[in-house]
Amino acid sequence: MKQSLMFLTTFIIQFIIAMEMNFIGPLAPFLAQYFDIRASQVVYFNLGYSIVGIFVPIFGVWADKFGNKKLISISLILFLIGTIISGFAPSALVFLLGRILVGLGYFSLSGTMMSYISEFVDYRNRGKASGILRTAFGLAIFASPIYTALLTTKFSSLQSIYLPISLLAFVALILLTRLPETKIIEDSKFDTMEYIKILKDPSTIKVLASLFLIITAPATLYNFLSIHLSTEYGLSQGQIGLTYSTFAIGTILGILSATFLADKYGKLTFSRVFFTIMLIALIPIAYVQSVALIIMLTFMFAFGLDGGWTSYQAFASEIHPKKRSTFMSLFFTVNAAVVTVYSLLGPILYDKGGLQLTTGVGFTSSLIALIILFRLSRIPV
Repeated sequence: MKQSLMFLTTFIIQFIIAMEMNFIGPLAPFLAQYFDIRASQVVYFNLGYSIVGIFVPIFGVWADKFGNKKLISISLILFLIGTIISGFAPSALVFLLGRILVGLGYFSLSGTMMSYISEFVDYRNRGKASGILRTAFGLAIFASPIYTALLTTKFSSLQSIYLPISLLAFVALILLTRLPETKIIEDSKFDTMEYIKILKDPSTIKVLASLFLIITAPATLYNFLSIHLSTEYGLSQGQIGLTYSTFAIGTILGILSATFLADKYGKLTFSRVFFTIMLIALIPIAYVQSVALIIMLTFMFAFGLDGGWTSYQAFASEIHPKKRSTFMSLFFTVNAAVVTVYSLLGPILYDKGGLQLTTGVGFTSSLIALIILFRLSRIPV
């Protein structure tokens, strides 16, 4: 087997699922007009998408029982069908249904691809493999807002956005047929008691609670910032796309900083510093009266968030080293839970208090998370 083909296939998959994941925030004004709904209601399109993330631990069991490649193939087919439905959706409800299928594909693929690669790549080179997937993610976050802005400006249709993603998913599906299957563990099963045991541990509670609180900040900012820029400052869809891509540069720089510096200065210490940067940048975003300042502050927010997140994830991976896969699968579950909660509460908060209220919730949550992070030093890791 040529590893280059495996890396190319997983790169394409990671790229397209991260691209689609980032569509909704920048596209909020366009989607509101396209489906004739209130702008704040656009975040509901994340609801069904995120709820299926609750099943991430089960996806892991299925991957062991039936094979990683088979699960990736099925998940990619669901993603492909979901993108086609979303692209041709005649109503908001159909678009929501399409995104549920996309969500099933996204969360299953996110949890399975690294496991698949690990079966064929020596541990000494696994960092490179992880870097390839992370690079695809970073490029997608950068390209997605520009991509959606250009296509909506030129064609004003969802088909123009989703069909190229569908085509790439089909290409990846064909490439998958040339890759081998992983070892199948037929007696693999979902161990409820193992999860309960992990969840009873104080360190687990603190890490997962802080994780939930940290993710609250981007969930309450990114989903509504495009609406704020459109209604308060009159930015066009194209201009909004460019601003979100600027934020993505902050994301990439944050990831690179963590990659090269977190080990040197300590993962937990690095996380504290970068999440503090995120918190400080978040405070004035909803209050400043300049688009340039909003862009600068959100750039710093993204820099602190993704630098801190990358480092914190590495730190958390050693909380339960003997049950790493089980514990880390809870990360995706918590991530999905946050998106679900704020897909329900976000529109209500924004309608009542605009970006000031939503970012206020994010600030409060992040402050509590930082307090927890400073108490984590007492936990033996």
